[in-house]
Amino acid sequence: MKTPDKRHRYSIVDTVDATPWFPLFHVPHDGTQFPKELMASVCIRQDAFLAYHEKMRDKYAAQLIPEEYCQGDMVCSFGVSRLLCDVERFIGSEEVMEQYGMGFCYEKAFSGTVIKHVTDELRHKTRKYYDDHHARINQLCRQHPFILFFDMHSYSRDIIPADFLHPERSLPDLCIGVDSNFTPSDLVNIVHNEFREIGLTVAVNYPYSGCYIPETVMRREAGCHFAGIMLEFNRKAYLDEQDDPIPEKAKRIQEAIRCILKQWRCKAETIKSTR
Repeated sequence: MKTPDKRHRYSIVDTVDATPWFPLFHVPHDGTQFPKELMASVCIRQDAFLAYHEKMRDKYAAQLIPEEYCQGDMVCSFGVSRLLCDVERFIGSEEVMEQYGMGFCYEKAFSGTVIKHVTDELRHKTRKYYDDHHARINQLCRQHPFILFFDMHSYSRDIIPADFLHPERSLPDLCIGVDSNFTPSDLVNIVHNEFREIGLTVAVNYPYSGCYIPETVMRREAGCHFAGIMLEFNRKAYLDEQDDPIPEKAKRIQEAIRCILKQWRCKAETIKSTR
């Protein structure tokens, strides 16, 4: 799971396993479905709720994925609005965002405004959507022996809690999120360099940290070799002032991702051939 970063430190594993690697793009926060059974809990005007949804969704994150990878099982998106169900939160006290009312079943928006009446019954209904999504990803991890996982996100400054920001640090065009157990250092270097090549400013684990890791991978039950990294783009890096995609910028990001995949395959093949 990924969390806002307070420490801005990271450690990463240093091994790369053999090919072939299955590219899996995760888009958890751009859902635009609003199930009636979950919307019944909303306690503010619908237009205000939808305005928060637009602010907090990872708008058009899927459009940053190269077209040739947007087929089959290579993209795993969650269709429901994150304000109704956030599939990248832990469930329980270990989730840091629970203290802000933004756990897997949101009670509040980023501003602190109460947007839903959260009851045990609502948590039970929300959990069904949460579990179904996780089951889908876990199944993909069991099907593919080598997975290169991209956790796709976007952010804007006004939705980040103030205590997660460092006044002396500017916000990057791209935040790379790494996991201490499942993000190889070679992958971080490749991603960092490719996006710097297209003119983006890049930071590791700032303002957010970590990468979503499927449960079956974390528990070592999937039996797959898994390398995961989070790509969290500042909206300004690919959207205009009206929050519409800028085609040229989106294409440059797509091409950078293509180069990352190509380099990763080459590196893995080189290591395999020397063993």
